[in-house]
Amino acid sequence: MMVLLMILLCFAPKDAKSQAISLQAGRMKSLKKGGKTIQWLKENVRFEQSGSMVFCDEAEYDPQTEDLVGRGNVRITNPDGATVTGKILEYNNATHIAKVSGGVTLTDGSMTLTTPWIQYHTQTKVGWYGSRGNIKDKETQLTSVSGSYNPAQKTLFFKNKVVLTTPEYTVKTDTLQYRTDLKKAQFYAITQLDYKARTVVFNRGYYLTETQKGEFYGQVALFDSGRTILCDTLLFNKKEQEGLAHGHVYIHDTLDQWQVWGEHAHYRGNAKSFSVWNRAVAYQGSGKDLFRIKSDTLHYNSDTAKPIALQAINQVAFSQQTASGTCQKLTSNRSDSTFYFNGNPVLWDSLTRLSGDSMKMQVKQQKIRSLKAFPNAFMAIQEDNLHYSQIQGDYMVQWFNNEQKLAQMQVSRNAKSIYYMREADTLQSANVVSSQIIKILFNEGKISSIILFQDPKGVLYPIADLPAADAKLPRFVYDIQNKPTLEVFNPPHTTQIPDFPYPNEAQRKAQLSKKANKKKS
Repeated sequence: MMVLLMILLCFAPKDAKSQAISLQAGRMKSLKKGGKTIQWLKENVRFEQSGSMVFCDEAEYDPQTEDLVGRGNVRITNPDGATVTGKILEYNNATHIAKVSGGVTLTDGSMTLTTPWIQYHTQTKVGWYGSRGNIKDKETQLTSVSGSYNPAQKTLFFKNKVVLTTPEYTVKTDTLQYRTDLKKAQFYAITQLDYKARTVVFNRGYYLTETQKGEFYGQVALFDSGRTILCDTLLFNKKEQEGLAHGHVYIHDTLDQWQVWGEHAHYRGNAKSFSVWNRAVAYQGSGKDLFRIKSDTLHYNSDTAKPIALQAINQVAFSQQTASGTCQKLTSNRSDSTFYFNGNPVLWDSLTRLSGDSMKMQVKQQKIRSLKAFPNAFMAIQEDNLHYSQIQGDYMVQWFNNEQKLAQMQVSRNAKSIYYMREADTLQSANVVSSQIIKILFNEGKISSIILFQDPKGVLYPIADLPAADAKLPRFVYDIQNKPTLEVFNPPHTTQIPDFPYPNEAQRKAQLSKKANKKKS
């Protein structure tokens, strides 16, 4: 964007005051034209303005109005090496405005500007073009309908169909301002910033070209190799490949099937990770295997070399198929496909409540295979509105079948149980047992048999004779009202992924495909 700086200075006199024009030519004479006496010049017409030389084939100069019009092979050379060529020069020595038109080309070293016309104020040194310009400087190219430079404010300003192309990125927008002293690009309209594998779309913002840091506002969307981040504000660091998002955050990771909502997020491209906090809600998978989770803070890492894939912290709730639960910290370990629950974890299915000081759940192919609770493990199963089978011990392990139903359980150390027996689906008796180890088999979520190991003790009561003191174990809790419902996992805000405002061919095809799929559904 520095390329326009020399473009518009090439007319500039070093003295801001008007100077008389000293004209030279092969032929020169006075003529009457329109009731005025003008000077007519031809053959190698030339004059100097504070070191800049102006050449043309012929010219007319009005001494009264100080208007000069030059035609044919207009050429302006600047002491710094910049050269402007065109067909017509219009210059007024009183208003200090110069205009070159007719296939204008300006060259300055490796930089070239082509435009139909270019205009310049020799006192304010403000220059502009307004009929499309194309600037090339080595591998950098900028096009816009209009452009200007204000040296007092050190500001370049481009307007209407602005496209900046560099080897590293392409910018497309309607309005672009560049501060040459701050190396700062300011955007005032919807903008698309394309890198090789990354695109940022936003309504306004700025980008520091030297440090490669930017801050973008208003329906910001970052598209990065199968991942999409939406937010109200995005602080972006290209060198570090990271972004800090604020307000109505949404992350969609198509590679790992994650959708995440929250109010703030930290995205780290190099580390393949993101963190979301404040009302964080996330979904992974699809259909009946959809995993839902909510917490104050969520950390996720898609790098398969990292042992921890997911970590949720504070006020955690989660749900998958018929199972749901709460805890204060949940950690998903990628290396052994295990979830760890800490901080008063509780797990529910349709009729069962399980708790312990901590839990460990192994998942394979998105199905729960085993679940361990320790210490102070406790499980309650609702038999009817008044009766609950209960199991407690220091250590509890559960195994699940392919239908995700509890198949068997083993309780170790100080194991105790109250379980009810049925006849014709009616509760008939209650068995109160204890031993060091209890093994329990289940059928359709109900206890089918119990095996006791080491110091077994037990009493069988007809249900009507079960003492009230023996009906509940010391750790009994069945707070089904605290079981997370699906409404708990509703996203905190609605989202809509925007279209690319300036799509390339691949992006255009992707948008057409997305619209076609919407029509089919």
